[in-house]
Amino acid sequence: MIEILYIAIQVIFILSLTYLILPSSVYQKKLSYSLANALSINSIFLINILLLFSFTGLNGIYLLIILLIASMFFLIKKNYKLNINYKSQVILVALLIFFLSIPLANTLDLGWDAKFFWFLKTLNFYQDQGIYNLNRVPAFDYPHLGSYIWSFFWKFPFNKFEYLGRIYYICFYVISIFSFFEIFKISNLQKIILIILTILTTYSLELFSGNQEVLIFSLVLLSAKFSYSIFSSQTKANEKTKIIFFLLLILNAASWIKMEGFFFVSFALFAIFVLANISKNQKIILITGVFLVILSRLLFFKIFSADLESFQFEKTLNTVSVSGIIASIKIIAFYAFVYLAQMPILLIGVLLFVYNFYMYKIDKIQLFICWYAIFNILFIFAAFIFSMENVEWQVRVGLKRVIFQTSGFYLLTLVYLLNKISKK
Repeated sequence: MIEILYIAIQVIFILSLTYLILPSSVYQKKLSYSLANALSINSIFLINILLLFSFTGLNGIYLLIILLIASMFFLIKKNYKLNINYKSQVILVALLIFFLSIPLANTLDLGWDAKFFWFLKTLNFYQDQGIYNLNRVPAFDYPHLGSYIWSFFWKFPFNKFEYLGRIYYICFYVISIFSFFEIFKISNLQKIILIILTILTTYSLELFSGNQEVLIFSLVLLSAKFSYSIFSSQTKANEKTKIIFFLLLILNAASWIKMEGFFFVSFALFAIFVLANISKNQKIILITGVFLVILSRLLFFKIFSADLESFQFEKTLNTVSVSGIIASIKIIAFYAFVYLAQMPILLIGVLLFVYNFYMYKIDKIQLFICWYAIFNILFIFAAFIFSMENVEWQVRVGLKRVIFQTSGFYLLTLVYLLNKISKK
């Protein structure tokens, strides 16, 4: 019973800290801005703040104090009055996170990668060892942000159970899904139904076993949502600049959670650069932001003299051949179809993708989805062919998780269809 109370308070703590860390008036003039949007944008800021603090080597209590002071300042300065829609939405979000978190207390087994890589990084930060000590744990080249987030919410507010830190993963997962469905031009009841269906078809305990794929899934989902807004004719020029800034923060966060996260978000940014109706200055901001994210990662590897030890590029490239590439493509394609059938939202996305192209005149949003899909597919094939020598083994254990990370992006095909229908 006491652990149920811990979980409930942990959920309230995370949601309160996320909501109060930055008032929505900073990026939206009207406080009627939806709760889901406010939570998702604040989550992006919070994750990037945690990233910056992870480099300081300071005890997390100092960051918590700063966040609490900022929250209290904004709470006092601005009178937060939740309207009826806010209240109902926050209750639904909190309840969903709470019920999805309960199984974590009963199933404490971590994923394979989590046991041997991510948890060791988490334990490093939990024991206040700092980023400079990471070279003593396996897979130093793996990004550390997801582990730092895990350790931070493991330590605060209770410093009790390890799984309490992973509740943040569930919070961000639920928040990102709620936020994504804000771009649907349908009734609130219909949105809730689709949100529940999305959670039912994507949720599994394995996602929250300490592996980082669910964080990338949520970030890619938010990048899809903001990218769609860029292409909307109703979005003003100054709003597009803000959205580009949010997308760059998402790119930065994804780059420090998993290596492939940079690519999965940058594909969307590249398509926006080419296809979207944005100004020259906005394109400069976009290019500069991407360059700075890449530079930060390169500087990290340079300062810490780190190599990509977890990959086998030299061994693979020395044995590569045309026949080997063809055989690898067949293996990857076979398992891709197998895993496609196991992911309902991705399967629906593919079917609607074909349907929309057949039913409606091709526009920039459809081209955007198409471009992203092409880059995504090419990247997955190249990553598995050239990164590991034993392609079949790697595909069997890792392809499903890689595909899952971008599966939410293809819900844009459903957005496109329902919004087309609503116009009629």
